[in-house]
Amino acid sequence: MESILQNIQWLLLQRDRFTLFSSVSFSSFAVIIGIIFISYVPYLRCKIKRFIRIQIRKRLIDQLLRPGDKDGFVSYYRNSLCNLQKVNNDLLRKILKKNHSCAYLADQSISFLSLNKDSSFISNEDEYLFINEFRQKLPLTTYENYRHYIDRMVDGGEKNLLTSDKIVYYASSSGTTGKVKLLPITLAMFKHTMKLFRLGQIAVWRSLPASSYPLHQQRAFSLQSGKRSNAFFRSKDGIPIGPFSQSFSVLSVFPGLKLLSTCVGVINYELIEGISDFETSRFVQLVFALTVKDISHYSATFASSFLHTIKVIENNFEEMCLCISSNDFNHSSLVQENIPDIKFRAKLNQALENIILEYGGSSYGSERIHHIRRECLKKNIPGLLHRLWPQLGFVSTSIGSSFVMYKKEIEFYCGAHLPLINFPAYGASEAFFGSLASIHT
Repeated sequence: MESILQNIQWLLLQRDRFTLFSSVSFSSFAVIIGIIFISYVPYLRCKIKRFIRIQIRKRLIDQLLRPGDKDGFVSYYRNSLCNLQKVNNDLLRKILKKNHSCAYLADQSISFLSLNKDSSFISNEDEYLFINEFRQKLPLTTYENYRHYIDRMVDGGEKNLLTSDKIVYYASSSGTTGKVKLLPITLAMFKHTMKLFRLGQIAVWRSLPASSYPLHQQRAFSLQSGKRSNAFFRSKDGIPIGPFSQSFSVLSVFPGLKLLSTCVGVINYELIEGISDFETSRFVQLVFALTVKDISHYSATFASSFLHTIKVIENNFEEMCLCISSNDFNHSSLVQENIPDIKFRAKLNQALENIILEYGGSSYGSERIHHIRRECLKKNIPGLLHRLWPQLGFVSTSIGSSFVMYKKEIEFYCGAHLPLINFPAYGASEAFFGSLASIHT
């Protein structure tokens, strides 16, 4: 009996040992799987984000920009450019009708008799009379003719002085030609400017071979500026004031524009807004650009700024490579000096790490750094931009007028096979001057 009990006890003990072993083994396996899964969570998260980004790019953004027989440029050309005089006259008539009661015209005792005519019954002679009347009553003026009214709008919050439309932004001039000027911007003006800029972008793609259109997964680099909404100077009634280039931080043609821009660009626009010093912002943006190997196109609005981005890479590529290899912008003295917020630096580091994970992780980062160093160490050899980003389709900046002086040097950095294209649109705080119709203009 004792032996039977001993046997049963032994069997139970063996069972407990087996259960204990099984439990420990299963738990250990679960822990190992958990550790592996946790270690891959950031990688998986980045891959999921990449998939979503590509789908948004494929199904929305590329549908808007990819040219076709029915694209925006074709309709704009047919409806506007082919009827330029009539379109201009109709727009002028519309503006004057809408703003006939504003203080500026009232103070000048200006009214337009020809506005009372039904536009559907206006003859060519009536059009000439209308234009002549406009020229006589509103001759060419300077900003000083309007400064007093704009000061009242900004400092006093007065309405209906120059326009009956709501002002949404005051664009500040650079001040290079004198005292800084503030130009009132309405939402309609902002939307029209964005439309013309988009038409310029479409014109670029229309002029290039269809095979050069970027793949859905590719990103683009465009040097940008912006700042947080609470950092803007504001008028008495709370309207933001700043360069037109920063208006995107507080204005949007439609919700989600910043998110969509992240699907195309190399860096989240909200991160750009968080860097107040532009030199530091440019450095950070270029680090992100260098991290991405398959950039489709590279642009900066003005040729001088474009050229400076290349000089920054040439002079700081070792420091930039350190930032990329460690996913840490603390290797940059510029970042340490001008971004004191440690939490914000951590956001930059995380965003940089996510980009590297999206493209393959640490092995990709090491290969990319080796490539950057190898190409940047080749001094006085043409085509640095093409060598850094072999999949670049073109580069773009303003190279007309006074900027033509930079063209030859930029072409050196492009090399023989990378097209240099004029910027899709040319504007300033004072006005929108033009939109590109073809890369050959």
